Amino acid sequence: MTNKFLNIFFAAILTLCLSGCGGGLTKVAGKVTLDDQPVEGAALMFSQVGNPSVMAIGTTDADGNYSLVTFRGGDKALKGAAPGSYVVSIIKKEEDRPPKKETSSMTIEERINYEMSLSGKGMKNPKYVYHVPQKYEIAEKSGLTAEVPASGSIVRDFPLESGK
Repeated sequence: MTNKFLNIFFAAILTLCLSGCGGGLTKVAGKVTLDDQPVEGAALMFSQVGNPSVMAIGTTDADGNYSLVTFRGGDKALKGAAPGSYVVSIIKKEEDRPPKKETSSMTIEERINYEMSLSGKGMKNPKYVYHVPQKYEIAEKSGLTAEVPASGSIVRDFPLESGK
């Protein structure tokens, strides 16, 4: 009886490891557009409903296309997302920095202040330029969702609107 118990135990451990160590992911890809134009360089984050620690991320290319990866076991990126219901955030923003200036005629103090303004250091509340409307930044408030099936692959496009 002990041998049978050990076989069942090891089979259960193997099943858990395979399902939690990279197995069970579904390939997810799609396109992000804003007002029918592709969005390059946007970051997507899928957060699983009821279990926000389960996430998948992606970045759009020049044509607005993305594919998701999931990190498990440290730094290993695995293609796909775990099955389930997700809320989605899409972000593309950058700090609104002053234009570059010629610094050779500046005093040291002017140059230090200028360089600090470029690096954002010392700025308590930096301003951002949003290339994707800010309403899509917080997954729970974005209105964007996705259903990832238990197998196969899916295409989930996000046609965003600027509201202009």
